[in-house]
Amino acid sequence: MARDEPVRDADGPAEPTVSDDEQSEDSILDRRSYLKLASATAVAAGVGTSAASAAEGDYEVIEARGQSIRIDSGETWENKLIDFGDRNNITITAKGSNWTIRNIGFTGTIPYNETIFGVCDSGSGTSVMENVYFGESTGEQPSGERSICIWVDPSHSGHLDVTNVNFNVPGNNGIYGSAPAYNGDGGTIALEGCYGNDCHHTAFRIGDCGMSIENCVSYKSGTRAANRNIWVWEGNYGGGATVRNSHFITNGTGGSVVTNGSPNLTLDNVHTDDGRGDGSNPQHFVPDGCPESGAEAASGGSAGSGGGSSSPPADNEDSEDEDLPENTLTVTGTGDATEYYVETTDELVADPNAGSLEVHDEITGTSASGWVTTSSHVDGFRFAGDLHEVAFRQGSARVEVNGEVIDPDQYNGDQPSLENTLLVDGIGTAGGTSYEFTVSGAVEKATVEGATIDDEDAIDGGHVSGGVAGWRDGFRFGGELEELTVDGDARVLVNGEAVDPADYGQEQPHVLTLVGNGSAANYEITVDGTIDTVDGDDSEDYATVSSGTTVEGSIERSAQRFRFSGTLTDVTFIDGSAHVYLDDRRIDPDQYGEQELLPNAIVIDGAGTDGETNYSFEIDGEVVTASYRDASIDPGDEIDGRSVSGSVDDELDAYWFDGDITDFRLSGNASVDVQYNARSN
Repeated sequence: MARDEPVRDADGPAEPTVSDDEQSEDSILDRRSYLKLASATAVAAGVGTSAASAAEGDYEVIEARGQSIRIDSGETWENKLIDFGDRNNITITAKGSNWTIRNIGFTGTIPYNETIFGVCDSGSGTSVMENVYFGESTGEQPSGERSICIWVDPSHSGHLDVTNVNFNVPGNNGIYGSAPAYNGDGGTIALEGCYGNDCHHTAFRIGDCGMSIENCVSYKSGTRAANRNIWVWEGNYGGGATVRNSHFITNGTGGSVVTNGSPNLTLDNVHTDDGRGDGSNPQHFVPDGCPESGAEAASGGSAGSGGGSSSPPADNEDSEDEDLPENTLTVTGTGDATEYYVETTDELVADPNAGSLEVHDEITGTSASGWVTTSSHVDGFRFAGDLHEVAFRQGSARVEVNGEVIDPDQYNGDQPSLENTLLVDGIGTAGGTSYEFTVSGAVEKATVEGATIDDEDAIDGGHVSGGVAGWRDGFRFGGELEELTVDGDARVLVNGEAVDPADYGQEQPHVLTLVGNGSAANYEITVDGTIDTVDGDDSEDYATVSSGTTVEGSIERSAQRFRFSGTLTDVTFIDGSAHVYLDDRRIDPDQYGEQELLPNAIVIDGAGTDGETNYSFEIDGEVVTASYRDASIDPGDEIDGRSVSGSVDDELDAYWFDGDITDFRLSGNASVDVQYNARSN
């Protein structure tokens, strides 16, 4: 039986004991750290065999605080409600064989840029994940900060059943399960009865080594470019991939069924709205047996025979829907007792597909009022015309219109005031320009100075992304311009005056993370911009900033984080060692020493493109990954000596190099920019 182990502070009293299944905070691993665990010893130590299953309806509440939980061969880990709070992290790893994870619910707001579950069956057995609910997300995960709910490690060699898992995490990834097929030991995965809600970039990612998706549903709101409902990768083991009896909705953006390479893929009764399935008219619903709240999952309320059903609503329900107003409105609790008021310009009725309203909820003409508290409290309506007003007499709640989260403050009963203009002017420039900006108020496309209104330019709340080539894009907005990023030569004018994108956004956009490995280490870090510790982080206690460009400190366990601008130029361990992460990827500190910095840069830019671009090239000198122009490198991008291969969708990949490019191949619509002597530009 697992034992309670206190988390101790060398300079203070013992902290409260952790739960039976948790490890000491001293063993914290940060973003994507599980992806780097290569040996069984990394996850073998930890909890022992679980106690008997909890009684039906009972569950343990765990507060996420950066801890690591480990699950071993033959162990069953069940009936847990995990509270993320305000983006607090927890890492759960399962390795070995024949383990089971069931009846797990999450509440609170999913953290930025983390991997929650890292799993594999590294034997020849069958492991199980069933009746799991991931929630909630605000849907505001910025590019490069998207979390992964389930990562299946390349060392997966057995079989994994993933049944009745609800990935209700808009803006984040669902399950990444393709690595065993193309980069690992060929294990299989079967997804059944699972649901993905606006996951980005991907809801369900598998390989063609005998993996399958059955009776699943994935919904995309259409507000995020280059996303996928499912992504099937070509592997090295054969066996194919099968998708059966499933519904995938894109709403016109990204792809429903997307492939990498040429996988052996079989589709059977797969309904899509972009023609990539063998059926059409996909329906949006949560499969039977899939939990719809954290408490429901933790209590085992939806656990049954498993597998769910991918059957859409009955025909009589469809006919009833035809008689209802076309727009949907939902009000969902976020933890506080909330009294709300909504008003529309035309007919307003209860949505029968969202369940019955409570006795304290009331519809009067074109207005409604009611109460919600937790995320399991959802009041649904259908309406015609426009949403006119949203108000809270007490508390606050999440409000969605047609599946998209809205800002209630923008619906105050008055017409929104869009007093400002923003113009992206590409006239007279060579090539295309991609841009992103965020405003504090409402925003809409506009024909400012003859600008065109393009479907490709996306608005998500106060965030806008798009591209211009030789003409203009215009917008009207309320509030303040908060963030602005421009990649290209187009000019940006706010209220008719040119602005510098460098004046908007974070002054220190990059994050460097040190993760202790148990050995005492002293370090020095230098950047060519500015660097600082992170408020509330261990770096405040164990590191000192010198002259704004260098930090010195010590680490043994836990994690320390630093924000910086510019380029990381030096990471030196005077003694000892630690794992080092630059943004979301692990780096080799030896590449950031006193060696000469490589002068040239190559950027593969997928911003504003639709779909994935694959690339490969060779250099006759040295080449390393780079954060040039705020690029991020995915784990699948590889450097093998002087050869590089990778892919981009709506982001950037960048590399530093010297010498010349001897070969380059590109498949897709991304642009390529080579800058010689880029550091001096």
